[in-house]
Amino acid sequence: MAVQSVGSGWEARPLQSKASMSVATGALSATQVLDLVATAASTVEDESGWLRVGERSANKVAVSVRDMTRESTDAVLFFDVEVDRAVGRVTVRTVITSYVVKSGGMSALVPMTRRKIGGFSAYRSFMDRYSKMLSEADPSANVSYSGEW
Repeated sequence: MAVQSVGSGWEARPLQSKASMSVATGALSATQVLDLVATAASTVEDESGWLRVGERSANKVAVSVRDMTRESTDAVLFFDVEVDRAVGRVTVRTVITSYVVKSGGMSALVPMTRRKIGGFSAYRSFMDRYSKMLSEADPSANVSYSGEW
């Protein structure tokens, strides 16, 4: 059994749901940054899940994670890679938009803030790979991480 949540409002949610990466670059365009999302997603090798790149707009790419440890083929984690343009620089950030947490058995005794999100290790692998690719393309890029790891 699983619980699904859309990360908005004041309800209790896992600390992992707030994990994100932010990158500021002056050498790469928004198009180049978004092109690297698909490349990074295809190179992530995580035994617990795989990534699928979804819809793309001028400012955002949607990505989903399917948890390979579950019987269901449904995605368990959805996140966006968003781009903001400012004078002379591009800022990229990842944002978890929807997720599934385990809720059966002993996990029902664990407080919501401490529950684990399905497919989270694949999300972390993506952030690591994506930040490395952006840093290789622009050595002066500023990468920062926030939230629970």
